[in-house]
Amino acid sequence: MTARPSGRQDAEPYSTGPESEDDRLRRFARIWSRAIRPSTAISVPEGEFVEHLVPLARRLRDALRTMPLNTQPAYEVGQALVAARCDSAGGLPVTLGVLDAYLVLYCPPRRPMPAEESRARCARLQHALAAGFAHALSERAKGEQESVSREALAARAAAEQALHDSEARFQAVFDGAVIGVGVADLNGQVLLVNDAVARMFGRPGDHLLGENVVDWAHPEDAPTAMEIYHELITGQREHFRMEKPYYRGDGSVLWTNLTVTLLRDAHGKPQYQLALMEDITEQRRLRDRLRYEATHDELTGLPNRTLFFERLDAVIAGPAATEATEFAEPHTADADRDHLAGAGWEAAALAEAEAEAIPGSSSPAATDHAPVPDGHGPAADERRLWRRGTDGAVAPAPGAAYGPGDFARPPGPPDEPATDREAGGCATGAGRGADEATRFGMCYLDLDGFRAVNDSLGHIVGDHLLIAVAERLQGCLTSPSQIVARPGGDEFFALTVGPSAQRDAIDLAERMLRALAEPVRIKDRDLLVRASIGVASGTRGETTRAAVMRSVDIAMYRAKAAGGNRYEVADAASDARVIARHSLTNGLPAALEKGEFFIEYQPLVRLEDGTVRGAEALVRWLHPVHGVLGPDQFITLAENTGLIVPLGRWVLAEAARQARAWRDAGHDGEPLRVNVNLSPCQLRYPDLVSDTVAVLDEAGLEPAALCLEVTENDLIGADEEALRPLRQLADLGVDIALDDFGTGYSNLAYLRRLPVSTLKLDRSFTLGMQRAPADPVDVKIVEGIVSLAHTLDLAVTVEGVETGSQAEHLRMLGCDTAQGWYYARPGPPDRLHELALTDVASG
Repeated sequence: MTARPSGRQDAEPYSTGPESEDDRLRRFARIWSRAIRPSTAISVPEGEFVEHLVPLARRLRDALRTMPLNTQPAYEVGQALVAARCDSAGGLPVTLGVLDAYLVLYCPPRRPMPAEESRARCARLQHALAAGFAHALSERAKGEQESVSREALAARAAAEQALHDSEARFQAVFDGAVIGVGVADLNGQVLLVNDAVARMFGRPGDHLLGENVVDWAHPEDAPTAMEIYHELITGQREHFRMEKPYYRGDGSVLWTNLTVTLLRDAHGKPQYQLALMEDITEQRRLRDRLRYEATHDELTGLPNRTLFFERLDAVIAGPAATEATEFAEPHTADADRDHLAGAGWEAAALAEAEAEAIPGSSSPAATDHAPVPDGHGPAADERRLWRRGTDGAVAPAPGAAYGPGDFARPPGPPDEPATDREAGGCATGAGRGADEATRFGMCYLDLDGFRAVNDSLGHIVGDHLLIAVAERLQGCLTSPSQIVARPGGDEFFALTVGPSAQRDAIDLAERMLRALAEPVRIKDRDLLVRASIGVASGTRGETTRAAVMRSVDIAMYRAKAAGGNRYEVADAASDARVIARHSLTNGLPAALEKGEFFIEYQPLVRLEDGTVRGAEALVRWLHPVHGVLGPDQFITLAENTGLIVPLGRWVLAEAARQARAWRDAGHDGEPLRVNVNLSPCQLRYPDLVSDTVAVLDEAGLEPAALCLEVTENDLIGADEEALRPLRQLADLGVDIALDDFGTGYSNLAYLRRLPVSTLKLDRSFTLGMQRAPADPVDVKIVEGIVSLAHTLDLAVTVEGVETGSQAEHLRMLGCDTAQGWYYARPGPPDRLHELALTDVASG
């Protein structure tokens, strides 16, 4: 007998109540479903599977009730289970167990019969179902085997056909491919090539067979090409790709994009090499053309900034970098970033060098920035607070300036290594036994007054002039190691490399100035060309592009400041001065906010009785790095940055407050007056009058206690609109002094219309009076100026008084007041008050 399902607790109890036969049949189907699902791979929902079993259960019920017993339906139910994929290993035993346990229970015969007969009929149905199940399973297996056999035969036939088709397609692709395909053995002998390879080389394909690929080497092959090829044929690499040139049959060059792959046998042993070749000759020509256009100036045909900086970077980095970048693409983004017209390279250079710039004996921090020393001399004349001139300009280094007619070379034989002074900031390794073969030199040429040509004659003439200049500069090159480039505008760069690069760069600058000395004729017009050139040099691996460009740029502007049409050689002292100026410029705004400025006062002495009349306010900057700086070090920078107006107002307010403090200290007699210098920028400031009035009101100071000093060059020639603020201040009672009188146009007749009350005579007119006997010429000049001033009802103040003899001469000539080291140096305000009390007491 078949095994019954274990346990009857899951069975639904049979009820003889009102439940119909269909209900009992469906209950049987549900029991059957729950028993068989875990043992089969049935994935349909349970309800759907129950509906599938209901018809099968009905056929079994009807077969159980037939008289005589017919087992055919049970046989067919077994087949149906196989068809329904209930054919797993556990499906049949479970089904037989369900029939044994529940078929008679839920589907009993209609007529009463003994239990043994019912069980016997059920067992026969089970046997028939098992027979049908086994037969259907066998038939299905047989059918699947036949199907597999048929499919295997079909697959073999298809494979044979595919192999034939594949070989045909391969041959068609091989023969008709546009890309060249070739096969060679590991010794390099060519075994097979297609028509594309033959067309590329311009020779029949059978002529190429048997040749060795090693013999196809080209002089322009990459240095590592053979090394890479050897790695491939020895199995160290699987493939490589490179651009490789070949010679064609007619001697021309074929450029290919070559990919070579190593072919191995079934055991992984290298057998052949497969090459794919694409003709890129035209693309190469186009790329070379685009490369040329990207690295050459469109107007002049010279190398542009991009190519020049590539060469300069390669030279600075050393020979290895030169080889690596010989065929490199231009780094346009880097070049644009380092364009001289912007702040990229300059800011980087200054930032890099600023930390290294330690002011030395020739730097402003150690000379002009230092406190005034003891003794007498030119430094005794305290520079005016707002004086304009060359105080802040970069002065040419002695022995480093050369004009077109003075081509004296720096001391030393031609092969002597350049010193640090000659090379400037670029020559970090010079003078220390550096190999001169690694040196380079650079020239930076800027045309003088080129903008006037464009503005007056037009840009077309300017372009023709630039073309002519480029041709002349190109003709100045004497070796392949030299290059001339046009980065843009009217600027030109030149680079030379070699053991005597410093001297070669100077020679090149001289040749360029001589080449430009002859006028350029354009459209029946002779145009005079002048240029300023900066020269710098350095050693490979010991400097940077930013440092080189900084040094050569500073040198060029030194040449331009010296009048142009000359060249200047970069030196470290000039670089340090420019870096210091940049540092001071950046520190000015914060210095005012942090209160780093202070004022010293130099007495103004009345010559008639030697009493103190007042004092001139002189601003100082207590720099956290450079110490105490005089006005000549930062006033011009403040004017250029726009900080001069708030700084000037601060000086005015501090001086007015101090003048009020002197008055409150109980000084008897005439109140002390304070002199404050005005910058030209302040004269153009629209709120000058209102700011001055506000300062006086805040300090509680009378206008007569304030004197504003303006340099002669700022007033002579000024129109009435420019003079209006001074007239308004003079009408309020503020004294106006004309500073540095005699250093400008000295138009004496013009004094009548100026709102001034005092002339400050420049110290240069009284130098001859410092010793006895006095210079009679100086005496006559001063005597005439004093007489004219008094005639115009103007007071005369003399600055730079350093000796008693000088003071006595000035008193005898009728000068009103004087200041200088003979009386006192600039100092704190309390010293002035003590001096005034002493003078009054002694008087």
